[in-house]
Amino acid sequence: MRSLMLRLAGFTGAPILSAFAPFIILPVISRIVGADGWANFSAGQSIGILGMVGVLFGWGIVGPVRVARATDAREKAVVLHESIHSRLVTAVIAFPAVVAATYLVSGPDYRLESIAIAVAMTAGGFTPAWFCIGEGNPRGLMVFDALPKLAASLVALPIVAFTGAVLWYPVLLLVLTLPLYAIHARSTAFAYIRADGMNRELRHVLRTLAPTAAIDATGNAYGSTAIPIATAGLSPTDASSFASADRAYRIGILAVVAIANAFQAWVLDPHARDARARNRAAILAHLGLGVAGGASIALFGPWVTGILFGAAVAAQVLPSILFGVAFLCISTATPLIRNLLIPGHRVKTVLAATIVAAIVGLAVMISGSAIGSPSVVALGVAASEFSVLAVLIIPALREYHRLPRRPQ
Repeated sequence: MRSLMLRLAGFTGAPILSAFAPFIILPVISRIVGADGWANFSAGQSIGILGMVGVLFGWGIVGPVRVARATDAREKAVVLHESIHSRLVTAVIAFPAVVAATYLVSGPDYRLESIAIAVAMTAGGFTPAWFCIGEGNPRGLMVFDALPKLAASLVALPIVAFTGAVLWYPVLLLVLTLPLYAIHARSTAFAYIRADGMNRELRHVLRTLAPTAAIDATGNAYGSTAIPIATAGLSPTDASSFASADRAYRIGILAVVAIANAFQAWVLDPHARDARARNRAAILAHLGLGVAGGASIALFGPWVTGILFGAAVAAQVLPSILFGVAFLCISTATPLIRNLLIPGHRVKTVLAATIVAAIVGLAVMISGSAIGSPSVVALGVAASEFSVLAVLIIPALREYHRLPRRPQ
């Protein structure tokens, strides 16, 4: 239990820093760019998240499981080495795609800055965070992922505030994160193995990752497109207000990720004596977080976003309530996917759930954008996350009951 508490503290600290880092600079940016520019900038961030998912190509889901089950440092290095080569290939497609998509979705206000933040977010696909999670290394997560992002915000803050040049933030984000990603790759992967034969194996690696990448891409099709859809169809004022509500929701999701990261290696430990008890602890922790976080977003979202981003772009009440429902659903579903279904090789089941969620969520979100209703767009987000939970809960319970009981 003590090791779990230490792990929880370590893996919570790094994501909290990652979550805190944008809040240092985003309140300044929102006031500089105004209502019209805030919707565009937020759309660029969301498209950049989709680009990051494209670069990762499933490594964020399957990677921690493979690393957690690796038996020695060289086996872990092979996993990282494969991921680096595959991500270099997917990046060639992802970067031009996010530039084009951001240009088409955003309006003329701060379009260049929106494209730049989309590119910077896409570059996050090279983060070693998932590797550090798999090996249970919160220090690595802090050094190679959280601290560079925090430094980018701290350095950019006075520059952006005094010059009004928002472009400095994405530039500094790239400059301060990419070298750390490269250092981790060199010290962890290339210190153990060479690149011999990797080109020959690359197609096999990509084919193996394809089902998991499809899950990730489908999930983000409804998870990260809400702001671009809202920006394309709503008025600038409504789109900016929606973007603030979505921002509060996305920051909350980082807490879900923190808890999931803390529990994953512990739950999947092959030497664990009671896998059911560990899974049960993770599920209850996520359920408690979902209730508390969802209620906080619903009740305090308009007030908090008004303080952070300005009253002109504060979240509205009904969208905040719907984002709170979505938060409860995504928090509850996360341990079912990461600790039961994916390790249980139920990839097709998870993919089916994300496809259902994408169909339901996108249909509602696009309808909301077409009629100019931010509440209906938010309903689409909630409906998509509820669909995932509804489809997966029974298969996850079956996987849970297949786990070995505590030895007598």
